[in-house]
Amino acid sequence: MQLRSYASDPEPDPPPTLTQQVERLKAELAVTQQALLERQARLNEAQQRLVLISKIARDDERCRRAPTVSWAALYCGPDNLARIGTDLPIA
Repeated sequence: MQLRSYASDPEPDPPPTLTQQVERLKAELAVTQQALLERQARLNEAQQRLVLISKIARDDERCRRAPTVSWAALYCGPDNLARIGTDLPIA
């Protein structure tokens, strides 16, 4: 059985040229690289947070004196994470 083609049927898109394929792949690569950079930044932040929590959790006396400093490692923003350290003075 043959399908008839009508004049109103749209023409199929021509296959992409090699240049178009390369450009599409470059765009996909750029998006993938950006996603990787974002995930690496999130991983780095999580590692910093875990190291800080680990150091604070090992100092039982400090946790008892200043529990808010311990919780700050969990809830502070990424830009403030580097400023919080185990040497942070306790008031």
